[in-house]
Amino acid sequence: MTTIIKMAIHLSWILVLLMPRFVFAHAGEDHGDEARAPVSLSASGSPLELKSPDVELLGVLQDGKLAVFADRYATNEPILNAKIELESDGRKLQLLVTKDGSYTAAADWLKQPGTHEVVVSVEASGLEDLLIGTLEIPGLKSDEAHGRAWVDYGKWAAGGITGAIALLALFKLIRRRKGAVITLVLPVFAAFLLGGHSNQGFAHGDEDHGDKPKDAPIVTSVNTVAVATQTPPVRLPDGSVLVPKPVQRLLGIRTLLGETRDVAKTVALNGQISADPNFSGRVQSSQPGRIAAPGGGFPAIGMKVKKGQILAYIEPAASSIEKGNQQAQLAELASNLGLAERRAKRLEQLVGSLPQKEIDAARAEAVSLRARKAAVAGSLFQREALRAPVSGVISQADAVAGQVVEAREILFGIVDPAKLWVEAVAYDTALSGQVAGASAMTADNQPLTLAFIGQSHQLREQALPMQFAVKPPLPILSVGQPVKVFVQTKQAIRGIPVPQGSVMKNSSGETIVWVHVSAERFMPKKVNVQAVDANTVAVLEGLQDGDRVVTQGAALLAQIR
Repeated sequence: MTTIIKMAIHLSWILVLLMPRFVFAHAGEDHGDEARAPVSLSASGSPLELKSPDVELLGVLQDGKLAVFADRYATNEPILNAKIELESDGRKLQLLVTKDGSYTAAADWLKQPGTHEVVVSVEASGLEDLLIGTLEIPGLKSDEAHGRAWVDYGKWAAGGITGAIALLALFKLIRRRKGAVITLVLPVFAAFLLGGHSNQGFAHGDEDHGDKPKDAPIVTSVNTVAVATQTPPVRLPDGSVLVPKPVQRLLGIRTLLGETRDVAKTVALNGQISADPNFSGRVQSSQPGRIAAPGGGFPAIGMKVKKGQILAYIEPAASSIEKGNQQAQLAELASNLGLAERRAKRLEQLVGSLPQKEIDAARAEAVSLRARKAAVAGSLFQREALRAPVSGVISQADAVAGQVVEAREILFGIVDPAKLWVEAVAYDTALSGQVAGASAMTADNQPLTLAFIGQSHQLREQALPMQFAVKPPLPILSVGQPVKVFVQTKQAIRGIPVPQGSVMKNSSGETIVWVHVSAERFMPKKVNVQAVDANTVAVLEGLQDGDRVVTQGAALLAQIR
């Protein structure tokens, strides 16, 4: 019984050792020990990139299905609702529009390996173009690898059958002979079989379990990288970024075709917003007195007022002596007025007996005394009304009921927000007579269009004051707000005009612009620029004619890592 137990234990041990250790690799897994490549791009099939002066096409072929993105070459705007037809070797393929704005088609001949000459016609609103190119369809995996795998399977099967026969023979020997020698023979024989037995690994699902890094990029003949539409944007080792077409449309990337031309030389000045003196005013007291509110109360800052509207009252302020003298004068005038009126009435009754000139003189004296009495009485009891000199918005209000003010003290300021000026100072006297145009930019990057008014020929703090009128439409501005003024001179320079938003700084503080070098690749280029106006700069160095400069989304490209 003891011998039988020992034989069962040895047999179980041998079976465990002889079990082959299978290794299965599943889709999407990485079974290697090597680290991932710094830039991992998934190949999506054969790329098709075609360009013309008007159209840029990017197609990705996978499993006989072609996905195409069509954009305008100069601006990178998507071409929507177009009629796109592909023809190769007499076979025509009509592409269908998808929901995301791309185009797709499928055909059996797109699965045939080889090089195919293709002609693509594009028809859209105001656009007709014909593009010719080559589509390369790679072949399937070589049959040699599959044949070799079958040979390995055959070797494994033969080894298994041989091991099974050897085990049967060994069992018969054990049944005939019992002892310690047989006990030692079993593990030795099992180790011999195990050493000649190879572990099998199975790779499937179009996976790469070799030594090459996973997701190696495919570089085409036009120096572009074919990527699947689901590939995220990445920064490449040369500093450029690879942005798939769907991501470009999501970010709203737009470009401008660079063209060298003459642009006006521009000088940047510091300035500030000022009020137009023809449409602004101040309300001041003409005499000392006490402020009183009008019927509707004092106007507040930001309230609209009309010309002639009463803003406040001034009650004249006088000392007791001055008031006493005025009251005495008023009493004297009242007495003299009474005497003059009675004398005029008596003379009127003697018409015909007296000369008419005496009667007229008496009447005139009475009228004069009446006017003098009214003037003196008004100086004692009548209030002065402070009225708005122009229509506009209250920008300053310093009036409080009961406040005592002096003459010429400013109580209200009125500004018309639609009529504003910009005052700048120039330290270069050579600008005199060289101004051809001007624009401005606020601190929050709001552009202003300016009209040159004039320049002083007298220095103020070693600078020449210059005035400009802000042309409508006007953003919300405040008097005294600082602005950057760009004065265009009559001198010209050569450069490529690009929008101000295209220019930015890299991590080293260098001035760069992003250039669209291929369908999905953008390259930063160092440039030397000079401001042209509030919205435009001229690239003097670093670009060539025909470069597609990114005008929208440049800041988003710089954030891709």
